[in-house]
Amino acid sequence: MHSDQPSPAVVLPVILIGLIVAVTLAVYGASSLARNGIRRTDLGVRLRAGAALAGAAAALMYVWGAVHLVRDETMTNQACRDAMPAAQAAHLSGVDVSLLPVHVNCYVTEGGSYAAAVPGYVNPALLGLALIAVALGVFAALESERRARDNFSNQQAS
Repeated sequence: MHSDQPSPAVVLPVILIGLIVAVTLAVYGASSLARNGIRRTDLGVRLRAGAALAGAAAALMYVWGAVHLVRDETMTNQACRDAMPAAQAAHLSGVDVSLLPVHVNCYVTEGGSYAAAVPGYVNPALLGLALIAVALGVFAALESERRARDNFSNQQAS
């Protein structure tokens, strides 16, 4: 059986970096909102803070998926056997593990594959949260540009 198991020397630093990124973004987002209070904070700051918080949630979702990859070959094989029907378990021919997207695919000799170990919601949630973070970041940049243009127009008029 072929197994493409990532080294813990790769997965553990990825998890650590993901946690650092998540905490940094969460602190930035929360402190930006708390500085003047949510209601008194202008739209641009709220959008940037929202982008940071969505980015933190995406980083945490990635870390949650990567945590499921920290397993030895025996644990991976057992996860594959648990994910597939009992009749297919004896025909396990290989395992493919990936960090992006976060997944463990188990292959059988008949040509099928089964997802195992990583919860099915991780990659869709990761994609959704990352898209929300990017969209909020773009809107924050557009709002900042609009505000700068308005300030310039007001200075020219006076």
